[in-house]
Amino acid sequence: MKIDELRWEQRQRLQLLEARIIWAGQLSSTDLREAFGISRSQASKDFSCYQALCPANLRYDLSDKCYRPTAEFEPVFLHGTAREFLQVLRNRGLLAGGPLSLVAQDVAPSEVLELPEREFDVRILQRVIVAIRERRWLQLSYQSMSHPEPRELRLAPLALAHAGRWHLRAWSEAHDAHRDFLLSRISGLPELDGLHTRQAKDDWDWQNYVAVRIGAHPELSEAQRKVVEADYGMQKGVYERNLRLALVPYYLRLLQVGGDDHRRPAAQQQIVLLNADELESYRRLR
Repeated sequence: MKIDELRWEQRQRLQLLEARIIWAGQLSSTDLREAFGISRSQASKDFSCYQALCPANLRYDLSDKCYRPTAEFEPVFLHGTAREFLQVLRNRGLLAGGPLSLVAQDVAPSEVLELPEREFDVRILQRVIVAIRERRWLQLSYQSMSHPEPRELRLAPLALAHAGRWHLRAWSEAHDAHRDFLLSRISGLPELDGLHTRQAKDDWDWQNYVAVRIGAHPELSEAQRKVVEADYGMQKGVYERNLRLALVPYYLRLLQVGGDDHRRPAAQQQIVLLNADELESYRRLR
């Protein structure tokens, strides 16, 4: 049997099996049975199925009565990256009591520190999604930092983006332009209005992509540069990511790079933006 021929529920169990093997280094039949509420025979079938798909991945430890990864282990359901484990840790609270909570149990004491999420009424997000899908105008009250009091705006919502905070990309009737709006700064519940004719393809900054290139700070020592380049997976000293032009400022803010990179000590800054002039030229073309 091939992986794409597996039933959805069995694929989920085998994915959890592999995740636990990767990050905990062991998994027993009891673990699988308790996580999914399945019988002993079904758990045995799952292990047999996994071994048939990737026979070099598991070995059975008779003394501890569990399966462990072999030295030749290669993930087939996951990528086996630290990023995947971070996603599990981030969702521990949401996953508590569910099958995926097994992945993070008894692995290692772990804490995840992140910036506070800007909370807002989830009904705002729901209404924005409806407006985007149905191409409806939104009438809303918005508090920007450039005005002391909230303003009434009429927006044609086109897309959503998350860059540490939720942003709405929309045509603003008041600004006569495409703008970004933070959902957390919408006051009250937006009102859905009639249909609009605005299209995302007319938003130049949203439709056009540009490469953002970063490199290690040139004043770092050779050994320090190698570590920084490895941290970011740089190829030939460059990490490159293609982004919608509208999202570039948020990405640079997340990376804490920009025009003043060289004003800070190399050990503090560590990475610098390599193509600031190119990014600025794109903005002049709008």
